[in-house]
Amino acid sequence: MDVENHEPTGILQQQWNRRQVIWGGVGVTAAALISLFAKPDIVSLARNLVGSPVSSGKINLYQFDYYYIPNYMTWRVGDKLEVTLQNQSHTHWHEWTIGRKLNMDYFQGFGYMDADAWAIDFWDGVDVTLSDPYKIDNFVPNKAHVTYVGPKGPYQITTGGDFSPTLQPGGSLKLTFTVPNKPGLWHFGCFVQEFIHYRDGMQGLINILPA
Repeated sequence: MDVENHEPTGILQQQWNRRQVIWGGVGVTAAALISLFAKPDIVSLARNLVGSPVSSGKINLYQFDYYYIPNYMTWRVGDKLEVTLQNQSHTHWHEWTIGRKLNMDYFQGFGYMDADAWAIDFWDGVDVTLSDPYKIDNFVPNKAHVTYVGPKGPYQITTGGDFSPTLQPGGSLKLTFTVPNKPGLWHFGCFVQEFIHYRDGMQGLINILPA
């Protein structure tokens, strides 16, 4: 009786271990996908489960209707980054702003829009180089220290509002900069069409770690 009972138990134990491996792998993969595509609250849960790697070097940030990929990034103070912004839409203009404390008083579609969407603009005082411009609709440097590389023609430099490159459909632009000493959570988003893009989900988070 002991032998008969022992053998099946061993087989069952082996099968369970395989299931654990399979489901464990599926769980990690799902959490990684969530960190890329899900809304901020779900992203926070996934980040608590599997963490978030620190982005360094070259980063591709894709703009779609109406979301970003990735919509969550972790940076570290002092790291040098080259972010290539790419508008993947065939029909819509999109921008990229980073800041804190959204001005909700003017967060009204089809109503009055304040030029300053964020109370705090991440790019204030930051040295940033723009290069390889292609199909740039307009660019607001605000208080950033900007160096332009390449043809000036694509830039329609305007004033008012946050630091924000706005790309035409299919447009792209590289932003090279050193992550400033501004640790903590920062929000990013697209406020084109009086915040409609932002309200429809075109937003994300950047977690900046201390050096």
